[in-house]
Amino acid sequence: MDDMSVSFRPMLRALRLTLLLALAVLPGCRLEDHTPRGSRQDQVEIQRIILTYHRSRPRTDPAGDPSPGDLRVVRMDLRQEGDLATAWVTTRPAGEDDRERPDVLEHFVLRRGPASWRIVNVAVASGRTPAGRASR
Repeated sequence: MDDMSVSFRPMLRALRLTLLLALAVLPGCRLEDHTPRGSRQDQVEIQRIILTYHRSRPRTDPAGDPSPGDLRVVRMDLRQEGDLATAWVTTRPAGEDDRERPDVLEHFVLRRGPASWRIVNVAVASGRTPAGRASR
């Protein structure tokens, strides 16, 4: 029995040494986030501006098409490069009677100003045409 305890000593020493090294190194380990500074805040601000744009418009435009005020945002794909940002926004008519109307795809271009982001351009890429006809 004494011979077995002697043969385990080198393994126990190695295990202790490994544990001590792990305990010494562990406090130095941490998860780091190298997201570019301000990008999350910018993304939240851009989303807020686009949603405000949609809520602040009348229900229909002069041609009878649903305006941004009558569309609800269902998807937003944002890209930011420095002081410029683009957003592809998929919207859907808000009313239940508009189920046959297609989704509307809008493209926003935004620029960061001294105080905040602002919309530079909005283009409708698909979904509606003049006189309220759906594009195909």
